[in-house]
Amino acid sequence: MKRTPLTTLSAGRYDLLIIGGGITGASAFRDAALRGLKVALVEKNDFAWGTSSRSTKLLHGGLRYLESYQFRMVREACRERELMLKLAPHLAHPRPFMYLQYEGYPEGMLKLRAGLTLYDLFAGAPASRRHKMLGREATLELEPHLNPNGLKGCGYYYDFLTDDARVTIETVKGAVEAGGHAANYMEATGFVLENDRIAGARLRDHLTGEEGTLRARQVINCGGPWVDEVRFLEPTVSDTRLRPTKGVHIVLSKADFPLNHAVFLRSPTDNRVVWPIPALDGDLVYVGTTDTDYHGPLDHVVATEADVDYLLAVANQTIPGRNLGRQHVISTWAGLRPLIAPADARDASAVSREHEIFTSPQGLLTIGGGKLTTARVMGQQVVDRAVALLADHGGPSQVLPSTTDRVPLSGGDPAQLSAARSRLSDLGMEPVLQERLLSLYGGNALSIGDTIAADPALGEELGHGVTLAEVHYAVSEEMACTLTDFFTRRASLFYWLRDGGLDIAEPVAAEMATLLGWSDAEKETQLEQYRAWVAANRASLGRPGVS
Repeated sequence: MKRTPLTTLSAGRYDLLIIGGGITGASAFRDAALRGLKVALVEKNDFAWGTSSRSTKLLHGGLRYLESYQFRMVREACRERELMLKLAPHLAHPRPFMYLQYEGYPEGMLKLRAGLTLYDLFAGAPASRRHKMLGREATLELEPHLNPNGLKGCGYYYDFLTDDARVTIETVKGAVEAGGHAANYMEATGFVLENDRIAGARLRDHLTGEEGTLRARQVINCGGPWVDEVRFLEPTVSDTRLRPTKGVHIVLSKADFPLNHAVFLRSPTDNRVVWPIPALDGDLVYVGTTDTDYHGPLDHVVATEADVDYLLAVANQTIPGRNLGRQHVISTWAGLRPLIAPADARDASAVSREHEIFTSPQGLLTIGGGKLTTARVMGQQVVDRAVALLADHGGPSQVLPSTTDRVPLSGGDPAQLSAARSRLSDLGMEPVLQERLLSLYGGNALSIGDTIAADPALGEELGHGVTLAEVHYAVSEEMACTLTDFFTRRASLFYWLRDGGLDIAEPVAAEMATLLGWSDAEKETQLEQYRAWVAANRASLGRPGVS
């Protein structure tokens, strides 16, 4: 996957221009490319830079939304969750969840049983993953450290863990493989008008400083939390459509917080549903999430001390006697949910997660709201709407139907995944390193194996399972342009290590400098920027500097 230069983006006319490289934009991009449309995607930061790398990292139906009667959304999400086992098996990891019931909880065991029965029906899950109800003693047998006071039992069911940033990047890659053009660090700074209708965008390349114009018959705004900022580029638009809420997670070690199953329970602070979840890395547990209205800068969202303390209260209520404080927290991350503002003044956590599609006076097509699990459907629906508009504005009148429910994401093809596994095994790679690469890159790990076969020195481990071959792959095949791109959204080390992987940042930066032609000064700037990013996300823990 190569970054499309501004000269290429400016050279012709596209059917569609998609603004926003989160999971919604990526899904629309892949849908359009697979239909044979000439489509480009631009993102002002890196792909998955915002919400799509800072979620709860779940593919789930949203069991708690049954309580507010959002049946259509839950059914759709359950079906999409199951579909991901076929589209991206390396990124869909079924795990058992325990929806705990304590005295005073509003659901009650009977209501929870009914909800979980509906949940299983919506998903069409196999018998091995259907729910069961457990009483108090059976629940404590599975999780003996849980708070026993008032515990009635639990509903034991399944949802999926994932790596949200990896899902987004594999989706973008799939679109590029199908013929789409993409560029990260390419900002839309204004719109081009023809006959009082939006017909493209002015672009600024943040890597080169170049400016240019991309012409497209239809522009789609998939800006996530930045949806309104993109809408406001249209002079006649001033109404706010989003109500962003902030979600924060903290990471703890199992040594400090011994939990083996994901559990849903209610916060002792405000009775909201929250969930501690064992991470894909078996030694860690993350706890989330907050859900509060956010009015700060969209480009700098980090956890505050109050956010961390709220989640620590959840952890200490879940497993009492551990006396967990900020010193026990390994890392934090914070993101924004791009929720559509309701007409009423509901509490932030009660605002619907459903998406909406709407068109502006000058033809900008916008999609807002939604969630990671339903992004494929969101992409299909917004492209359906765009295709209808294209027919009236010089675009193709006949467009192929969507195939995103049948074509695997990049790296998700089972035959390629099997070939990658064999290749890494033939290289004599340690099983734990093999599994790390396969879980991150799926069948595309074959390319990393080929690089190591050609130059075995690139296969030597730097630490944390990272090799220089992986760095090569991230730069040449995944458009990693900065050190932060690699550690945060390609190799996924930022979230799970106390120092975010800074102990191997020097050799990674040195290799990226060679591959990308950085000067010594630029390499040092990249290191400083990543150190600052790690520090900003640990500052609420009393660790403003990370060495």
